[in-house]
Amino acid sequence: MRFTIDQSQLLQALDAVSDVVPSKTAIPVLSHLLVVGLQEKSDQAGPAKGHIALSATDLDISITASLSVSLSEPGRFTVPARKFIEIVRELPEGPLSIQAEDHKVTLCSSALGGKSPSVDSEGGGIQPGQGIYILMGLPPEDYPELPAGIEGTLLQFGENNGFDGNIFKNMISKTAFAVSRDETRPVLNGVLCQIRPEGITMVATDGHRLVRHSKSFDLKRYLKGSEQTEVIIPPRALQHLVKLLSGTNTLTRCVIGENHILFDLDQTKLFSRLIEGPYVDFEQVIPQNNTHRLNVSNSAITPSVRRVSILSNTQTHQIRLRLGQHELELSAVSQDVGGEARESIPADYTGQEMEVGYNSVYLLDILKRIDSEDVVFDLNTPVTAGIVRPAVQPEGEDYLCLLMPLRLSD
Repeated sequence: MRFTIDQSQLLQALDAVSDVVPSKTAIPVLSHLLVVGLQEKSDQAGPAKGHIALSATDLDISITASLSVSLSEPGRFTVPARKFIEIVRELPEGPLSIQAEDHKVTLCSSALGGKSPSVDSEGGGIQPGQGIYILMGLPPEDYPELPAGIEGTLLQFGENNGFDGNIFKNMISKTAFAVSRDETRPVLNGVLCQIRPEGITMVATDGHRLVRHSKSFDLKRYLKGSEQTEVIIPPRALQHLVKLLSGTNTLTRCVIGENHILFDLDQTKLFSRLIEGPYVDFEQVIPQNNTHRLNVSNSAITPSVRRVSILSNTQTHQIRLRLGQHELELSAVSQDVGGEARESIPADYTGQEMEVGYNSVYLLDILKRIDSEDVVFDLNTPVTAGIVRPAVQPEGEDYLCLLMPLRLSD
């Protein structure tokens, strides 16, 4: 197999797939990239046009990036991912020539100040100003079979339906942080995604906190297949998706199968296994009778929590909130250093005065994802779940965070 490609174009594709390559694996070929080249039919003279597909997988998540190249010989090969990416990253921008034969992969660059890149088929020639790098791959037939496509519910993204990849990315960032790390409850190790003709809801919980984010859209024309779909998506797949969307990729569609999900981003495709459900009945645990309401400025409470928590218990990270009619007092005590912190900030509170304890790490995770100027706490008792949400939300959006308190010592 032999092709020519620009360094910057190749590096962009490598960055898209590299994070999926496992750092440690019992299957050596998984530490490699699979490269497949196909020629396009053409009656015109000159270099043959074609495309290559770069793929990486850890058996749960697979990413494939497709690129147009000048391809003189089709074929397929594997190459050690980390070393190949390091070499390409360190090379200056310019054309690269890559050849694979008998598992030997040769990369040639002339951007060091030489002629157009070419690889000596005998492997011995090098021109002044060129660089040649040789890596040994593994048999491509040993690489796991990658999903070519899946059948299932199709959701189209785009500006026409008001629901694009950036909105989906925002919903992920506001929910995935609350996913459980406890592998004994695998159903909580993912984000629940409910897709209906009237909108999308995403939910995550670890038993100490629960986040629900709903957005209303008219998806009737853009949703094909099952009208009501619920899937549990691993957070790692969503993290990879967020990274892809942070670049120049555009999310065009999502296909939800029985066991897999596909995210289609222009020339990049992300496949992931789904977590087997059913998910917990989260609506049942959201309290409906929290009548004590605290309204406080986000720009006041967030830095206050951050400062006070410096002297909180290193194990529980507990801070104490004392709710008064016109003020909120935050305090923490550190037995480790014998220290204490106390701050008071203005707030509006309706209800009986009370003191409640929270894990400051969990509370900060929520506060930094609330966009509104003010934050509302709806509470009931010091030992029951509280609800934290933005004081003002855009039309058609509902963002709610449930946070379990910590029992206060006298």
